[in-house]
Amino acid sequence: MKNLILIFAIATSFTTATFASNIGDGTLAIVKSEKVEITLDNEGQKEFILSSAFEADNDQIAMVFSSNVSMIQVFNQDGEVEMMFPVGSEIVNLGMSLFETGDYKVGFMVDGYSDVQYTNMMIK
Repeated sequence: MKNLILIFAIATSFTTATFASNIGDGTLAIVKSEKVEITLDNEGQKEFILSSAFEADNDQIAMVFSSNVSMIQVFNQDGEVEMMFPVGSEIVNLGMSLFETGDYKVGFMVDGYSDVQYTNMMIK
């Protein structure tokens, strides 16, 4: 019985560490790598993005939201819409092949939020 409880505790701790949010207190950067940096517009947005990471092996940005994301809008630095596509999931993967070097504003339409939630993305 002790072994079973120990195995359960270890599995739970690894699972928790895997899915833990990488949004640190006092910072608005949610992804920071040699290829891309994503920052939030305000502190309140930390509650709907559960985790985010740059996956170098898949060359994509992986994000997990607390609610369903119905639509993503990508704007260039001039404020013009570059692309817009439906998602319909809590898990969002943005492939780097979609973007050229530059600054973008990415809007997420998240269920339960009346306003579009924007992040700033810099592709290096």
